[in-house]
Amino acid sequence: MKKILSLAFAGLAILSLTTACSDSSFDSKYADPSKTSTVGVPQVFTGILYKGNTWMNPVYFRYYTQSSTSGVFSGVIGNSNGRGRFRGASEGYFNTRWKNFYDMLTQYRLLENTYNNLSDSEKDANKVFLLLGRSVIEAQLHEMLSLWGDVPFNGAGYLWLTSDYNGAKTTDVYDDDVVLYKQILTDLKEVGDNFAAGNISSIGLTSLARQDYTLAKGKATMWQKYVNSLRLRIALHLATNGDLVSDAKTAIGEILNNPEKYPLIDSNDENMGVAADTQTDDFNYGKSMAQALAGRGEAAGSQAMLTAMNVPANGTPDANTDPRLPFVYDCNPDGQYIAYDVNLTNSEISDIADRKNQEYIARGISSSNYYCVIDSQAVAGWATYQGNANLNGIWISAAEVALSKAEAYLNGYGVTASQAKAKAAFIDGVVKSIEYYKKLKVNSSLYKANNDSYKGYRELVIPTEEEERVYAENIWEPTEECVATQLWLNFGFMNELEAWNVNRRTGYPLVNFSRDTQASDYPTPPNRLPYTSDELTYNSANVQEAISKNYEESTGYYTNLFWAKKTYYNIVR
Repeated sequence: MKKILSLAFAGLAILSLTTACSDSSFDSKYADPSKTSTVGVPQVFTGILYKGNTWMNPVYFRYYTQSSTSGVFSGVIGNSNGRGRFRGASEGYFNTRWKNFYDMLTQYRLLENTYNNLSDSEKDANKVFLLLGRSVIEAQLHEMLSLWGDVPFNGAGYLWLTSDYNGAKTTDVYDDDVVLYKQILTDLKEVGDNFAAGNISSIGLTSLARQDYTLAKGKATMWQKYVNSLRLRIALHLATNGDLVSDAKTAIGEILNNPEKYPLIDSNDENMGVAADTQTDDFNYGKSMAQALAGRGEAAGSQAMLTAMNVPANGTPDANTDPRLPFVYDCNPDGQYIAYDVNLTNSEISDIADRKNQEYIARGISSSNYYCVIDSQAVAGWATYQGNANLNGIWISAAEVALSKAEAYLNGYGVTASQAKAKAAFIDGVVKSIEYYKKLKVNSSLYKANNDSYKGYRELVIPTEEEERVYAENIWEPTEECVATQLWLNFGFMNELEAWNVNRRTGYPLVNFSRDTQASDYPTPPNRLPYTSDELTYNSANVQEAISKNYEESTGYYTNLFWAKKTYYNIVR
């Protein structure tokens, strides 16, 4: 609430980007509010993108916060059984995530207000910015809802306009998450329909090309496919359990049964996100990820991931192992991919690594890891600022879309159930996922040909397209577990929150955890996050009403969200 309300003094402060971003290709897209008396809709749209950068792209703060929460809870990141492991990042990190969203929302309210005050002809030229700005905001609203459930939205973000602090307290009420999800599905359909009908001004698209720094670069077709793919993601999120199953299935059916009207991202060349830029730390994602990963537990591989990639128990890949493995993880000097054993204590896990490292030193290997870690060439290198300069932010990929279609066809979500269509989409999705991770590594600025890891402990074998397809065919089974596991695996370390959403929604893959007996308040993974300290301080009446309505227990941590399973993991001891 503090951030929701304190923005009154920010006025029209779109960004301070002229001091944070040295690249003129970015500077030219922003208006410095201190030097102009007018605010243009296109410039505020770019401001929305920038305000969302931290949580839409692989920025340090996002990566650390997600890895220590949804990364661990989903089983994507290895869990060494340390004390307090299910509490995740400290509350301050959750609070910052909350505040950053409302910073972004305030930018959208500024765009919305500016647009509403235009003439009809000006509105036509600027409509594309309103529609896409709302879509980007609602993509982030989906993330907020998947973390917290009910949140303030429709009455939030207006204090800069009204300067009415007391009034804001009455409008910043918590909207029901079911209502907000219905609103998102409706809004995204509207955007998709506008693109399909050609109701996008050519003048607006020309302006969009100047203001858009995403991978779309103002291309209407890429934005159209992104919006439709986002609608599919959110509809699938709601199609398995809860109050919106019918609405979600209707949306899925409308999209999949009308591919010409609602085209989707269908190749890796159309993956939506933001390109890296090493001229500014804001967009230097490899450097940012290197800071988050170098020497930290957030880089740890997980047994759930190794199991999903068919790695044998001894850690040595065989003919049945997933071709993605050497593009996802670094092996140890013996060519093994070993993850933490959750049946052991934290000290036992550490002792094994220490003994192995002493052994490596005796063998003349001065720097290595026994347990597998996120691939050093693809992402972070070995030094704190050594990251892959070509690491892009990715919002939605062709692999995700294909695997989402596979799940819809398998289960008959809004379409006639068809194992044949499900299998075809599944194979397509797995192949595209392998291709994505392969390119992530071989196109890296850190890439060393023929080396599995940055240190080169194992010869890298690049699979052929035929080998990728054979693997996908071999692992296909007409089950929810098979499809959901591959969707989860594809999200992996690049989108840990959506991986956690797959776990909570489907129960797959079933990840093993050991109970934390040293933290009685947080002994097992949570179902959601608790409301933040700023809300409890500055929006007390509204948040307390939400707590009384939604919390099943005092912390909210183990309160289920309407679309999710109550228990989505397995406790081994």
